[in-house]
Amino acid sequence: MLKRFLEALKAAPVRRGPIPLPEALPWLVPKVRPRFVYEAQALRTGQPGPVFTPLAGIFAMSLVVDMPDVEIDVGAAELAAWNADFDRLLQKARTNLLARGGEEEFEKLGPGRFRSTWRDNLDGSRVLLPGVLQRLPLRGDPVVVLPNRDTLLVVGSEDPHGLDWALQGALEFLDQDPRSLNGCPLRLRNYQWEPFQPREATPLLGRIQKRRLHAEYGHQKALLDRRHGAQGKAITLAPFHVEKAVSGQASSFTIWSPAMGEAWLPEADQVRLAWEWGRERGRAWVPWAKVQRCLSHLLEPVGLFPERYRFKTTPRPEQLEALLSA
Repeated sequence: MLKRFLEALKAAPVRRGPIPLPEALPWLVPKVRPRFVYEAQALRTGQPGPVFTPLAGIFAMSLVVDMPDVEIDVGAAELAAWNADFDRLLQKARTNLLARGGEEEFEKLGPGRFRSTWRDNLDGSRVLLPGVLQRLPLRGDPVVVLPNRDTLLVVGSEDPHGLDWALQGALEFLDQDPRSLNGCPLRLRNYQWEPFQPREATPLLGRIQKRRLHAEYGHQKALLDRRHGAQGKAITLAPFHVEKAVSGQASSFTIWSPAMGEAWLPEADQVRLAWEWGRERGRAWVPWAKVQRCLSHLLEPVGLFPERYRFKTTPRPEQLEALLSA
């Protein structure tokens, strides 16, 4: 088998430069992935990756030439060589994706509960075919969960039991599948996707949301620690911790102290402060929203995804006291 693979690889034509547009167009499809997948690629390589546009904040869509024997991500070099606009190519890509099947490709697993059956690594990309999803018999607006590349779960926004079913299934995929995405639900409202927040909070949703942030902040920290170490920069990437309460709700916290030097803080539920000025020492837990409100003149975003914040100047003891007494 290895010998046949090497012979096929040797016989394959060597391509120099971007694939020609006429050759690419019939195979062009959209690809939906968590936004952090694209952000992490740029952090890891230091080079721009595929051209993408955000989708509902936490996801992103790009273009890919999905040929039988190779998959080519469309980057700035391809767009420049084709003299083509991303949005116009996206329309063609959606048409190609729809040609691979519509609502008939969904398996009904119960009243108002559907799962995709394409299994072509592009199941999640069908969120870009809203007409297909709206033809499914659902209670309310379509709500989708994308636990991995080959699975798209669909329920209705007015079906809380269906949502719990989809979220529980997403958690099982996230535990078992190394190709898992993030499982955060999206709602289709007025042909626009948005993060779904049900009227009544559900512990399952909180767990999935915190799990996404824990994984993304952790990966981001590892990539930036490596980059800053190579550059000789002394920057502390504060950790993002997740705790599960007895009630089943998940909460998050980070840590900050002036002794950390320049620190980039993740956006967590709580900040554990620790400081020492001369003989004065203090520790306290403060909600992140309160830190942002009281110290907004000192905080600035770094420009990452997910976002981190740094202090332009170290808060003085009196500013920390004002924060605690606010």
